[in-house]
Amino acid sequence: MYLDDKGIPQKSVTPVPVDENDRRTPHQIFQCPHLRIVNGGGKERCSTKEWLLPDGERPYCPQHGKQLEPEQAGPSKLEQTVREAIRLHGRSAAPWLLPAGAGLFDLLAHTADIGVEAGLTAPALAGVTYLATRRTLTARAIKRGRIERGQKAGRRVAALRGQSRRYAWYAGEAGLWAAMLAGTDITHLPGVIVAGLGMARWAFASRTWWQNAEQRRNRGDLQVHVPERAADVAPAAAPDPVKLRAITTWATLIGCAGGPLAGTELVDFERLPACQVKASERTLLPNWSAKVVAKVEGSINMREQRPNLLGRIAAAYRCTYADVSFSADESDLSIGWLRVQPDNPLAETRLWTGPAASDWKRGTSMVGRFDDGQQIVYQWWTKTGAAHDLISGCTGSGKSEFVVQLILASLHSNGLVLDWVGDPQGGQSYGALKDQVDWFARDKAEIKLMLLAAVKEMQRRNDELSRNNIKTWVATLAMPLLVITLDEVQSYIDDPDILALVEMLVGQARKCGIKMRLITQVPAAYNLGGSTYIKEQLKAGQTVIFRAMTDIAGRSAVDGDVPVDPTMLPLVWGKNTCAAGEGTAGLMFLQGLNGRDVYGRADYTGEKMEKWLVDPNGDPSVCPGVFGPEAQQESGVLWGDRKERAIRLLQQGRSDADILPGGRAIELIEMASVSPAAAPAQTQDAAARPKPAGTALDKVLAACRELAAEAGVAEKKAVVARLKDQVAATTVTTYLTDLVAAGKLTRLENGVYGVPGVRRAVQPTGEVRG
Repeated sequence: MYLDDKGIPQKSVTPVPVDENDRRTPHQIFQCPHLRIVNGGGKERCSTKEWLLPDGERPYCPQHGKQLEPEQAGPSKLEQTVREAIRLHGRSAAPWLLPAGAGLFDLLAHTADIGVEAGLTAPALAGVTYLATRRTLTARAIKRGRIERGQKAGRRVAALRGQSRRYAWYAGEAGLWAAMLAGTDITHLPGVIVAGLGMARWAFASRTWWQNAEQRRNRGDLQVHVPERAADVAPAAAPDPVKLRAITTWATLIGCAGGPLAGTELVDFERLPACQVKASERTLLPNWSAKVVAKVEGSINMREQRPNLLGRIAAAYRCTYADVSFSADESDLSIGWLRVQPDNPLAETRLWTGPAASDWKRGTSMVGRFDDGQQIVYQWWTKTGAAHDLISGCTGSGKSEFVVQLILASLHSNGLVLDWVGDPQGGQSYGALKDQVDWFARDKAEIKLMLLAAVKEMQRRNDELSRNNIKTWVATLAMPLLVITLDEVQSYIDDPDILALVEMLVGQARKCGIKMRLITQVPAAYNLGGSTYIKEQLKAGQTVIFRAMTDIAGRSAVDGDVPVDPTMLPLVWGKNTCAAGEGTAGLMFLQGLNGRDVYGRADYTGEKMEKWLVDPNGDPSVCPGVFGPEAQQESGVLWGDRKERAIRLLQQGRSDADILPGGRAIELIEMASVSPAAAPAQTQDAAARPKPAGTALDKVLAACRELAAEAGVAEKKAVVARLKDQVAATTVTTYLTDLVAAGKLTRLENGVYGVPGVRRAVQPTGEVRG
């Protein structure tokens, strides 16, 4: 809209320049004069245009360097009408040229007094028409690519020749008719007969031409239904703003050049339902899913490691790391599946359904759900034996609650699962469950006895299965699945005996139905006794990863090609979820058996577990496996006296020797007892405590003293060789470092130590180091 010279509002169908008073300015459109050939034929003018004053300075096109020129005006209305009439009716009017030409020839013949001898021109007219028609049709066919230049044979060339002969025949007939018209008088009967027969022949021959022209004119017409009433017209649907935002954000931030998934786009967009819990108390952000495909098919592998991918997507759509799920299609790695759920359904805490969640015929339990609603399946055993577990997570991540759920499930296994639990924290995280499991070990000594009994049971089962020619173990009441849960395993697995027993069980016990479940905050090899063998055997089963606090813990938990980072999981749920500000305990990633590249959340068993242990009448409702008579006889006092040892241990209290390796805690206490600041009573108590004799630390120090007396120095290799059958090599390395820190050894060079106060007894000839 603009104002004309009289101030009257006017409407323009195209944009026009106006001043601050909405009045039309004299600016005109100037454009680049460059023309380029486009695909399919024809030319197209450059799209560079600017509004300029007619007498002002004209700039140059930045692409072609040509000075801009005024936009060319289009054809006039009369010219457009003529062009449209020729386009629609020109082909239909073409046959009228033939009678018009014959009449003109007749007029010229009578004027020039030419008679029948004019018919001699008919053969020449036919020949000229044949040559001209064939040349024209051939050139047109070559231009359209229907035939090649110089082509002499072929179906299309034969068709061109036939069409040229028909045109020549028509020209010959027209020449004869014109000669006959010239030899007769139209005002007499012979002239009327010649003219009538010629027109009849012309009309019959032109009928086919007109039919083809009509078909050509109507080609491509569409039958459009025009409703009788305006109410029948369905309004055009507005674009989905959520879909529009999702696709454009992906194109500009993720799939763009330099983005984490450059060269990709979103297709098959779909809205996902929102969480219905407390829906009226928060602002709902829509959840959605889409398929990620490459713009060039097959150019991208969606399974490649992209450690920052989920974080970039979460930042682009303004949600938390746990609200984004991206995984490659298992059957086509060129396709990825994306879910963005600011209103995360995992934020809703779902309670454990109890014994009904397990299927003991298949050895599975439903322990939670993934972010797409599918169940998380936990595998107790497979067709080849027990399935080991490696569970990791920081404090407050929910790993203890998850283990509680597993133990409650095994207590209701109808006698198919038997639990042994080792926890140096005294079972604080398990509550009443420590009294329900078959064996609970609360210190390192008892854990060592429990593992020893497990090895003896493993050997007994191997012998029994071999004796009965049973190749594959199956869970039965007589030989149930024995699950050994070792919590906080990093605090005691450095003991050489425990390390050797665990290595033996993770490698050999699976085939006879003994399952190892190790729990630690940092699942690195150095937290598993320095044994990569233990970690590899455990990861062959299933790895359950909860939130990690450090990069080392996160990298150790997700070894391999895993598109998630446990350190990025939020501590609390986002503001758009049904549990805004609450903890994310239970948020987990399952790797291995039944694992997926997306997050899930474990079900919650509740604050009190007693409801799962007794029925409404107060009677026990658990039905765990039983350690059979043969197993009890093989284990002997290891299993038989476990209850009495636990009672005595609680009465005696914990030993200070287990606080630090090698009994160093007792040494520190003794040093404190002689300190001037120590009270006399405390000194007497500390002195009265017995010092453990023959510890591994003492053996290492004694070996160093002996070697120093023999050779003047103690080499690490010599110490390891001397204590080969007594102390493990890794333990020797640790204690040598501890002795240097305590001042009892001095490091002379790498692997060579001196012992203060100890001198070489005999000085041999030659050079003496140190």
